[in-house]
Amino acid sequence: MTTRSLILIAALFALSQPATAQPSRKIKLSPVSLGLDLPDSYKQRTFIKGLSGFMNKIDQLVGTMILVEENKTTVLTRFVRHDKPPVITTSTSDVVYSAKIDNKFKFNGAYSIASTKVDKDKIYEIIVTDVGFAFLPEDYIPYLEICRAATNVAPETRKKTYYVRSAKLTTVYTRAYQKIMGDSEVSGVVFSVGGEVFSSSEQFKVDYVVSVDLVSLEKLLSLQNCNELLNSEELARREKAETARLAAQKADEEKKAREAELANAKAQVDDLKKTLGESINRSAEMQRDLQNAQDKERIALQQLNEAIKQANDMADKAQSAQQNAENRESVILTFKNKEGKVLEIKNLEELSEEKLRALGFDVELLKR
Repeated sequence: MTTRSLILIAALFALSQPATAQPSRKIKLSPVSLGLDLPDSYKQRTFIKGLSGFMNKIDQLVGTMILVEENKTTVLTRFVRHDKPPVITTSTSDVVYSAKIDNKFKFNGAYSIASTKVDKDKIYEIIVTDVGFAFLPEDYIPYLEICRAATNVAPETRKKTYYVRSAKLTTVYTRAYQKIMGDSEVSGVVFSVGGEVFSSSEQFKVDYVVSVDLVSLEKLLSLQNCNELLNSEELARREKAETARLAAQKADEEKKAREAELANAKAQVDDLKKTLGESINRSAEMQRDLQNAQDKERIALQQLNEAIKQANDMADKAQSAQQNAENRESVILTFKNKEGKVLEIKNLEELSEEKLRALGFDVELLKR
């Protein structure tokens, strides 16, 4: 028998034998107990769905006056002191409730758990944590303003009006688990409840819930003697008005005193301006007189210089004339010969006129 024949026989034998089933691996799950109720401290809070818009600013919710009419909530106004805003605290570890719940949960679908609705054949894991708190201490509440505003509120409206004394912000983390049916594949987080298996591959979903501490307007007013407060406020207002009147009177007197000082100062300024103007005019006149005197001085100086020059010229001329006179007195006789040459005779004894004439000279007698 060939090797090929042996292989075919072995294959046919293997096909004729029944297949042996592989053993399945089983995982034992610990059963989980379901939560059926919330803590009393959480249930006693006041949850008003109409205030969910303040979930990111609960400090702005504190101090507001709200009107609650059946299922409708209206924010009327806010009474807080500007110098004393609400006190705010934050926390990330104040877990109020943590459990797995089903559709039998007492608060299933309630706003206190972020309106989480658990359907049949589902289980929800829920974690409730307080993350923020804002409140007004007693001495932060402006009772006087509230009393004054309440005087115009009808009694029927007062009964439905509330003051928000504090507010809390709470996170609600939820994750849904599906019931495993038959041989369906299981993945993610798995647990058993009542012999049934549930699993989930989802991440936690987070929602926010706002709860408040309310004080009715009637109770708030009953805790305070509004008449006494208003009377005290009226007295304080009158005292303030009288103080303001006295301050205004004093300010008016001060103003008049300052006006008188201003008038005196203005009169002094006017006098100084007048004196300065006169001084300026006198100064201008003196400037003109000075200019005239300087002009006269300049003309006199010019005339003096001209007179000095003229005197000098005259003196020079007189001196020259004197010298010429002296010189001419020494020359008493001149004559010309036939060639036209002039001769000076200083002494008549040198030659007599007759002698010169006899010699043929034309004789001229020159005397001063």
